[in-house]
Amino acid sequence: MSISRPAAVLAIAGLLVACAPEPTASALTATGIANLKNAKTVQLDGSGSIALKAQSGLSFAFDFKLSGNAEPPDRARMSVQLTVLGNNFTVETIAIAGKEYTLDAASGKWTAGSGTSKVTSVIDPLGNVDASVIHDVVEVDRPEIDGKKTRHLRYQADTTKIIQGMRQSAGASPQSISNAQGTGELCIRIDDSQIVRQLVKVSVDMTGLAGFAVPGAAPGADSASMEMSLDMHFSHHGEAFPQITAPPVGP
Repeated sequence: MSISRPAAVLAIAGLLVACAPEPTASALTATGIANLKNAKTVQLDGSGSIALKAQSGLSFAFDFKLSGNAEPPDRARMSVQLTVLGNNFTVETIAIAGKEYTLDAASGKWTAGSGTSKVTSVIDPLGNVDASVIHDVVEVDRPEIDGKKTRHLRYQADTTKIIQGMRQSAGASPQSISNAQGTGELCIRIDDSQIVRQLVKVSVDMTGLAGFAVPGAAPGADSASMEMSLDMHFSHHGEAFPQITAPPVGP
C-alpha cells in the first residue's frame, strides 16, 4: 500500500511539531505577556491582603477581593470588596491610562484622582504583568486550571522598578520607600500560551508615616514594614465586554 506525497508531508510535519522543544520558562513568560496584551479584553477575579506594622507598635491588616474586566494594557473596570476591622466596604473603580476614577457610594457620583496610590500601584492587576519586572523564571509544576493544563512558573520581581513605580505614584509625598522584595508566580496555558493566574507578593519598608506615629515616640518610630499580596485569575480572553470609558465626574 503506497502513501500519497501530501499525506507523507503532513505526517513528517506532525512529527517535527511533536518533537519541537518546548519554550523555556523565560520565553513562555514573554509569550504569555504578549498574548495577554493582545487579547484586547480579559475578565479578572482575585483576592489579596495588605498588612502594615509600624515601629510605634501600631499595626493593621485587611483583606480584599476584586472582580471586573480589563482592556490591556491600561484600562480596567473593577469592583473591590474590603474587610477592615470587621467592616465590609465595596469600592467601584475605573482605571484608564494611569488615571483612576472612584464611585462615591453615598452620592452615586464619580470622582477623578490624579493617579494611583503607592498601594494600588503594586496590586494593579495589569501593571504587574510587565516583562521588565520579571526575571529568574523557573518552572514549578503543571497543574490544571479550568480543565486546561498549564505550566506553573515562579519568578523574582525587579525591586528597583517596584520602588520606582511606588515613588512615582506617591508624587510629592514625604514618605520614603526602601528595601523592597518581591516574588511572583504565573500559570500559563500550554495550548495557547495565555496567562490564567498570577500571584504577586511584595514587602517594603516605609518612613515618614506622619499619620501613624505616636506622639513622643523615639525617632524612627514612624517607620513601618508593609506586606502586600495579590492572587489574580484571568479568563474569557478576547470575549466581548462593555467598552471601558471615563465616567462623568460629579461637581
